[in-house]
Amino acid sequence: MSESWIDRRWKDLLKENLDDAISFFMPSLAELRDYSLKPGAADPEHPAIGGRSNKGKRTSDLCVSLPLKDGGESRAIFLLEQQHEKDDTLPLRIFQSYYRASDEYAVPVTSLAIYTGKTAPIDTYFREWQGTSVNFKYNIYSVDRADVDELKRDGRDFALPVLAAKRMMEAGEKAPKREEYSIELLELIKARKFEVEKAWSFQKFAYYLLQIDKGDIDPKIREVWKMQFRPIDEVVRDIHIRDAKEEGKIEVARSMLADGLPAETIKKYTGLDESSILSLR
Repeated sequence: MSESWIDRRWKDLLKENLDDAISFFMPSLAELRDYSLKPGAADPEHPAIGGRSNKGKRTSDLCVSLPLKDGGESRAIFLLEQQHEKDDTLPLRIFQSYYRASDEYAVPVTSLAIYTGKTAPIDTYFREWQGTSVNFKYNIYSVDRADVDELKRDGRDFALPVLAAKRMMEAGEKAPKREEYSIELLELIKARKFEVEKAWSFQKFAYYLLQIDKGDIDPKIREVWKMQFRPIDEVVRDIHIRDAKEEGKIEVARSMLADGLPAETIKKYTGLDESSILSLR
């Protein structure tokens, strides 16, 4: 199965916000998680996990190792299979990935299929032949069946990118709807007051999923996004510049205080408020 641009956006989002995704899709697993330790990078390219498709491409989307609260070397392998187009082989591939991960790492394993299309989600792989049967059930989430109002009310961070995916399905190719939903998502992200990295990740996902970069979008909408849609290195650079300027003002204020200048004069030349100046004494 070839990886579409939607698949790639989902994979980037999940990698950047793994713990938020687990809390949203699998809250019971989130309760077992040891957050003092970072997730391990169980290689999704490992043939024992991902295997190969008929075309020679890896079939596992994302495979990670999660430290658990029970200590020691306990780990859970979290297999994510993001599916956008109809794929009748998905249940078999999830079962194969589950079995390979269990055999390779000998740890508890759980699997999740995220359905981002309108196909009916399947949560079971079943095969029976000559008295031998396999009945494998895995976790699923269907974006199509998600409720917009519930996603807006949901306090978990990852509800917002899921809402972006839902809005993409509703808008289709209709530019006015994509514009409307993009502004809605910007406002929701801003209202949550996320850290810069998370806000950037969610905005990037919504921007590309709703195709705000396409020519049919109103230039004014793109201008709004341009103001918000900034690379993280630029934001961090500006923060460092701001902090350096503030530190410089503080040093100047200290020197002026040491020379006996009044707070009013120091305020005039540094721009610091009087309470900040007095606190330096």
